[in-house]
Amino acid sequence: MNPTTDFRQDEGAGTVTRRLVFATLAQAVVVLLAGLNLSLRFSAQPVGSFDLVRWREIFSLLVIVPVSIGIMFQVVWILEQGRRDAKWPITIVGVCACLLGISMGVHEPINALPTLQRFPALEFWDELFSHAIFYLAFVGISLSLFWSQMRNPLPTAMSLWTTAVFGCIAIMGGVGIFLTLLFGGSIGVDLAVIALVLFAAEWMRKGKTMRQLPLAMVIEWPYLLAFLGLVTQRLLSGQW
Repeated sequence: MNPTTDFRQDEGAGTVTRRLVFATLAQAVVVLLAGLNLSLRFSAQPVGSFDLVRWREIFSLLVIVPVSIGIMFQVVWILEQGRRDAKWPITIVGVCACLLGISMGVHEPINALPTLQRFPALEFWDELFSHAIFYLAFVGISLSLFWSQMRNPLPTAMSLWTTAVFGCIAIMGGVGIFLTLLFGGSIGVDLAVIALVLFAAEWMRKGKTMRQLPLAMVIEWPYLLAFLGLVTQRLLSGQW
């Protein structure tokens, strides 16, 4: 079996595309919910009598992170199903998913603490450790999923209608990323990491048409839209 061209030996290209539509739409909804979770005042309210426990962190840790990871595994399985060498992208996504869970598990509880109640050690775990691990996980997951799509392009270009559907999904994801970082204070490093992923993704794509790479659309386009939106907002507000 040729692992590059025959990985869909039990499914047609249309079936793969439909499954990717549903999976990426679900992920875009999760990203949008993550952005709203950081934007709405309700989510900042304490849970019952626990003053330092907020609904925001509870929702992030119990809903956003596990659901997002589950969808990412579903996406890589859709692309890699039937390949003899599928273990490599799946393993990379798995390791990066673990890093994401570690990062969020450290960052979210500490993030709920008032600044005055933080010790220097907590600043290390939150500002340095968790952020560094998160950036590593973000880059690793993004590029491993992108690599999986490049290994398994659609055999023919998508129709204009299907391309438009993925474009709408990309816009939804871009709005979610924008909202996630909009109120995040200094985001210079975040923007640099997004730019790095975009540069690496374009290098990996090597000019191949997006209409055979639906996952590339819903990775690159949201990142680019969020990047441009955030840069514009910061330029207008003068706050970086």
